[in-house]
Amino acid sequence: MSAPSWMKRLDGPGRVLAPLPAGRRGYGVFPGPDRRRRPLALARESEVREALSSGVLEADPAGWRLTAAGRARLARAEAAGDFAAQHRRTGPRTVMDRDGKERVAAADLDAGSPLARYARPQGGRPALIEPVHAAAAAILRQDYERSALMSRVTMDWSGQPGAGARRAPCDRADAPSSRLDAQRRVLDALAAAGPGLDRLLTALVLRDAPMGEAERDLGWPARSGAPALRLALERLAAHYRLTPPAPAFNPFSAAGDG
Repeated sequence: MSAPSWMKRLDGPGRVLAPLPAGRRGYGVFPGPDRRRRPLALARESEVREALSSGVLEADPAGWRLTAAGRARLARAEAAGDFAAQHRRTGPRTVMDRDGKERVAAADLDAGSPLARYARPQGGRPALIEPVHAAAAAILRQDYERSALMSRVTMDWSGQPGAGARRAPCDRADAPSSRLDAQRRVLDALAAAGPGLDRLLTALVLRDAPMGEAERDLGWPARSGAPALRLALERLAAHYRLTPPAPAFNPFSAAGDG
């Protein structure tokens, strides 16, 4: 499904969609809650109704903003149905080291990602993850890049299995609200994956760690990470409302059956 041009302009920190001021008909994309500024783009009432009914907009105190489903729709539209193009980016990437510290590494952000190989068929076997799973991972990564974690480590991402991500003591009063919102979305997404799976997503999506390294760090058996990754991404996609909720499942039972 295509995305209107105003939706692309809405995809930015702090931007909101709101009715035009002074009794004018229609809606505008504004850089913030102040509607006295000239809108970045205009939207028709019919387009806004369609966006609300399809779940790509959510309420904001100043109007509406894009949901995760809206950002996924943008990614699909910009790629014109080309899955590879949806997630291909090149340039510097900030990745997380094992100790939770961040560093900038130059990389091919598509082919260089450990997650990318699982979206391609391997040796005649079908791809481990589907486009919707990759889209969910891309949303998590995008929120991580938008969050305050990119400029200051404010979380302990190295907790024990089941502990999830824990807040570290810090003064966040000076952090922009858009970054805090992104940080909250990252934590909510990892919590939705569940204990253990949250750490797997942190390793593969936020740290760009290879699967074997992630399995060793988590103390998991070899080859158990692949079914666990698919489950984690299914839960992530359900959290972002890209798919129905994933059923309860133990990834290690599947690994043992093989």
